[in-house]
Amino acid sequence: MKRTKLLYLTWLIPAMLTVLLVQQLSVLTGIQTTYNQGDELTAIITDFRIKQIAAQTNGYVDLSFTSSAGERVDQRLSLHVQHASRLIGLNEVDIRHRAGATYDIVIVDTFEYHKNTVLINLAVIGLSLIVMIAVSIFASKYAAGKVKNARNDNIELEFQKS
Repeated sequence: MKRTKLLYLTWLIPAMLTVLLVQQLSVLTGIQTTYNQGDELTAIITDFRIKQIAAQTNGYVDLSFTSSAGERVDQRLSLHVQHASRLIGLNEVDIRHRAGATYDIVIVDTFEYHKNTVLINLAVIGLSLIVMIAVSIFASKYAAGKVKNARNDNIELEFQKS
C-alpha cells in the first residue's frame, strides 16, 4: 500500500468525533429530560469523596432516597471536581429522579454547571469536527492527486557545500 493511500485514514478522526458528538448530545438531552420531567426529591448524602489521581481530580457522592414509587434507592454518582465542590458540607441535596431514564438522577445544585460543561464539550467537538473535515478533504484530494497524476513520493534533498 502506498503512503498516500494512508491519507484516507484521516476520515477516521471525523468519524470518531461524530460519535463523540452524538454521545454528548445524548447526555444533554438525558439530563434535561430528567431535570424537566423527573420527580423532585431530597436525597441524603451517605458518602462523599474527592480524590486526585495523577493530574485528574474527581469524586463521587453516594445518595440515598425513597423514589416516588416508594422504593429505596442507593446510588453512587461520579462527579467532576467542580460539581463535587458544590456539595461539600451538605447532608442533603435536592434531586430530580426519573426511573428508567438513561440519566435517572440529576442533582439540582449542579445541573446548570453540568449542562454548561456539556455545552462547552459540544462546542469544542463541533469546532474540532469542522477543522478535521477540512483537513480530511484536503488529505483526500492530495492522495487522489498523487495517485491520479502518478507523481513521485520520494523527497530528494540537495546539500550545498559552503
